[in-house]
Amino acid sequence: MHFSEDELREALKRKDPGEGFTQRVMARVNQSQSEAKLPARTKKSNGSFMAWWQLRPAWTLAVVAILLLAFGIAGYQYSEYRHKEEMEIARQKQEQYRKEAEQAKQQAILALEIARAKLNHVLERAQLPVENGNDKIRRQRL
Repeated sequence: MHFSEDELREALKRKDPGEGFTQRVMARVNQSQSEAKLPARTKKSNGSFMAWWQLRPAWTLAVVAILLLAFGIAGYQYSEYRHKEEMEIARQKQEQYRKEAEQAKQQAILALEIARAKLNHVLERAQLPVENGNDKIRRQRL
């Protein structure tokens, strides 16, 4: 649907509200003022959620206290759960480091045993008397 400027101007043009407009507005103002003067207990609720909160402050306080307690307990339980998870992760890392250290220890012991065996072999060869008067040292594979 396409509007022209003239149609738009005509639609937005000021219109007379009609006779009795002032009286209707003043009647509504007086009516709302008289309803505001009534006590809160005799005032009818329009069924909205906020009206319930305003009419029953003790219940409101009780609900808020229960909600705060529930959120507090839930937060504490969540923090305990996270703490247990973090402790389990730390225990697993510590176990992994212990295994790696044990493996490194075994490898170091093996390397020392190999080096000891090679050095003993060289020492035995160095202490043997020279055969056939040959002063040259022969290289042998260790």
